[in-house]
Amino acid sequence: QVLITSWIVITILLSLAILATGDLQTVPPDGQNLVEYVLEFIRDLARTQIGEEEYRPWVPFIGTMFLFIFVSNWSGALLPWKIFELPHGELAAPTNDINTTVA
Repeated sequence: QVLITSWIVITILLSLAILATGDLQTVPPDGQNLVEYVLEFIRDLARTQIGEEEYRPWVPFIGTMFLFIFVSNWSGALLPWKIFELPHGELAAPTNDINTTVA
């Protein structure tokens, strides 16, 4: 069940990234503006935690982890996963399972 919802979260993140950055413009439309805002937030987060000199190589890793955990948590809060019945359990947010959070 966790694998299914994890792949749904990954699909959401990839779709957002592809749609928002498919046609980059100098004056950004709404989707590109949102992605640039999120990237700037993650850069600032990495810069304040790691330091001005060495933060750049860590931005993709920190961004990936932050976005996956953030979207996973919000998917559990916003999407009614329990309406889908599976033979051996129920769907829930990926971070609902301790193994996903630890990994």
